[in-house]
Amino acid sequence: MTTLKIGSIHLHYEILGSGEPMFLNNGASSTCHSWDPQLKWLVNNYKVIIHDARGQGLTSAPRGEGQNSYEILADDLNYLMEHLGIKCAIVGGSSMGGAVSHTFALKYPQKVKALILSDNVGHLMTKPGPTVSREEMEQLRKKREYVIHKYGVMEWGYREMEMAQESVIEPKDEQLEKLQRLAKLSVNGAIYSYRLLTRTKIPGIERTKGLTMPTLIIIGDQDENLPGAEWLRDTIPNRRYALFTKAGHPTRYTKPDAWRKATEKFLHDLETGKNIRKDCIY
Repeated sequence: MTTLKIGSIHLHYEILGSGEPMFLNNGASSTCHSWDPQLKWLVNNYKVIIHDARGQGLTSAPRGEGQNSYEILADDLNYLMEHLGIKCAIVGGSSMGGAVSHTFALKYPQKVKALILSDNVGHLMTKPGPTVSREEMEQLRKKREYVIHKYGVMEWGYREMEMAQESVIEPKDEQLEKLQRLAKLSVNGAIYSYRLLTRTKIPGIERTKGLTMPTLIIIGDQDENLPGAEWLRDTIPNRRYALFTKAGHPTRYTKPDAWRKATEKFLHDLETGKNIRKDCIY
C-alpha cells in the first residue's frame, strides 16, 4: 500500500501501467477503484495514477469544512504530482472528481497537458426540477448528518434507498453497488463531500475561459448537470463536447462503452495532432 502524508492526513494512491502520466480523480461516495473498468484499457498506453480523495477508501479525513474544499482536494493532487516528480500530465475526473480536475487546471494550468471533465459538478447549474427551498435542503442535510453521526454511514444509505423507493425502484444490483460504495466512506468523508456537492462552487470558475489546454467534456442528456456541461462547452475554447443519449450520472457507469470510445478518440486525436474541437453524440 502506498500513502503520502499531507498535513494531518494520509493519502492513499496507486500507480498502474506505463507511458505518459494520467491522473484520475474519483467522484463522491466512491474510491479510486471506481476507475477499475476504465483502467483495464487505459493502462495499456498510460501510466495511470489514482488516489482516494479525503475521507474515501483508504485516505483519512480531518473534521471541519476548512479541511475539505475543491481547492484543498486540488492541492492534494498537486502534492501527489510533486511527490512523484511529475511536472505535467493528463488530468481528469468524474462528477466531484471532475470539479477537482477543473479546479486543478485553474490553479495549476502549466501542469495540465489535457483535461477530461466528465459529468462535472461544482458549477451549481442544474436542470429545472421540483422546487426545494433552501430551508428544506438544510433540514435534509441536518437529518442526514444526524443519522450518520448516530447510526453510521450505512444506515443513511438504507434510509436513502427507502425514500427513493417511493418514486423509483432501482435494480437490486444497483442498490448493492451503492451500499458497497458507502461502506468505504468515513463519517467525515460522507458529511463533507455532501456539503461540498450541494453548497460549493469551483473557486475561480469565472476564469474558465482562460483555460487553453485541450479539454474533453462528457455529459449524459439525462444528467441534471447538463446545463453546467453546456456552459463548459460554450466557455472553454479548445474543447471537444461529447453528449451521451439516454444516459444518466455518471456516464462511465451508465454508458461505459461510449465513454471508452469518446475518451480513446480524444486521446488518439490529441497524440496525433488532429483538431480536437468538435461536438459528438454517442
